[in-house]
Amino acid sequence: MLDALDITEAEAAGLSELAALDLATARRFTERAHAAEDPDEANRLARTAQRAARSYRQFLLLKVRLKRALAEHAREHPQVRDEAAVARRMATVRRAVARVAWAEREACEGPDDERDELFDDLVGGLVEGLARRAPDETFERAPIDEAVVELALELGLSEACARAWRDLPDPPPEATAFLDDLDPPWRGSG
Repeated sequence: MLDALDITEAEAAGLSELAALDLATARRFTERAHAAEDPDEANRLARTAQRAARSYRQFLLLKVRLKRALAEHAREHPQVRDEAAVARRMATVRRAVARVAWAEREACEGPDDERDELFDDLVGGLVEGLARRAPDETFERAPIDEAVVELALELGLSEACARAWRDLPDPPPEATAFLDDLDPPWRGSG
């Protein structure tokens, strides 16, 4: 964001460093001025301390102005989300958590219709959980494993199983065909 104001991170760090040096100089010369016994010497040291303090105040004012300008720039130019990245992340997390849900279904003892119902319920919760997370601007940038574990835990699935999602088999295509319909088709720019 600093590039919007033509200032680099290094330059911003340099301003902070200079401000710290001016503050230290002002303190040092103020202490020396108080300790000086000669009035002329005390006056000379005090003027140096005042100059350093003024410079420090100017750096603080500049920092406030930069912060205000950055906030104004952010309001005028909101960051555009990469919708393709969001869609890819949703598809990846959906497939990963579906693996965990399928493993839960397979581990469940009981008739197939109960196991299928369990899987359907888990997938329904998965779709709802993803819909709640997608608007979060950090969703597509968060580590994939964290997103998978968080959503799996929300569904009441095993954390150990969620952490091992890459090692789990994919559910059979007929069990997740409707999930593929949730993925928007990829559109190229050419």
